[in-house]
Amino acid sequence: MKIAVFQLLGEQLLAARKRRDLSQSALAERLGRNRARISELERDLANNRLGRDRLTLFAELCDTLDLVPVLIPKSRMERVRLLVDDVPVAPRHSTEVPRAFDELFIDLDDDEIKEG
Repeated sequence: MKIAVFQLLGEQLLAARKRRDLSQSALAERLGRNRARISELERDLANNRLGRDRLTLFAELCDTLDLVPVLIPKSRMERVRLLVDDVPVAPRHSTEVPRAFDELFIDLDDDEIKEG
């Protein structure tokens, strides 16, 4: 079953536009595009319409590679890349207080029990 890549992108783009309190007209003006083109894109994405454009190719590549594109704010990009790229992150200094159980009892694995 294919994921609805277009729908996912459409929902994220629409939500981002609304969070910034931008109308389609205001967004189109910023882009130097026609408002109808913004409306068409949002509608096509929401309805998972396939065309023969670059966005369709992108969505098909994502489906084929079993990837889900996600739109994130630029300010959070580094944190997300660390998660996605599975790069080990230096441990943070914890302010967690050790539990008494962990301090008093030792976990003996099977090897130590067999040797004893």
